[in-house]
Amino acid sequence: MNIYLTSILLFLISFFCTKTYSQQAPQGWFIYFGNTKINKSKFSIHHELQLRDHQVFGDHNQTLLRLGLQYEVLPWLSITNGYGYIHSESRGEPNNPFRENRIYQEALAKQTAGRFILRHRLRLEERFIEDQDFRGRGRYVFFADLPLTTLKMQKNTIYASFYNEVFINLFQDDHIKTFDRNRLYVGAGYKIRNNLGMQLGYMRQHVGSSKGTNHILLSLHHQIN
Repeated sequence: MNIYLTSILLFLISFFCTKTYSQQAPQGWFIYFGNTKINKSKFSIHHELQLRDHQVFGDHNQTLLRLGLQYEVLPWLSITNGYGYIHSESRGEPNNPFRENRIYQEALAKQTAGRFILRHRLRLEERFIEDQDFRGRGRYVFFADLPLTTLKMQKNTIYASFYNEVFINLFQDDHIKTFDRNRLYVGAGYKIRNNLGMQLGYMRQHVGSSKGTNHILLSLHHQIN
């Protein structure tokens, strides 16, 4: 039965990607998520790199670097304080590049429901964007992972992954509304090792009232103990 579920999931992702490409060229996001424990303490370092393209390849959109100090308050709860640097460019030419420096605080809660692995993350961001006024933003995301070929996450597990994230602007004016964006994602993952996984998925993003965009995501998830 797990083989059937895996096949169905991969088919659905392929279907969405194919349908997406026929209607609107997708954008490619390539992501590395890392977390390194500090001397077996409750502290760890979050390190992240994202390369985003207006196309799948060939027209740079954003480079995002994120670094944070994480503390495990409880086995199921961690908090992080960190910094992000974002370099953005417009589609095509001219690139019109601009930079953003971002400070963030977040809380991450983990739980299980049967075989589902669930996570809730709340993040606050203080955004310093080049040639723009200071901005603040709140984000909430719900993650759900489901092992398909084993009873729990371990080496060689194939799993389904889902998340939905809502972004809310904390300060509004004539140009900035309360709702910023929403991201809905579905993907398939493979555990290369117990501490290393890979995911391929499809994401639909809506920014403000504009038409949604389609994204193909390839990500690595790395836990360094």
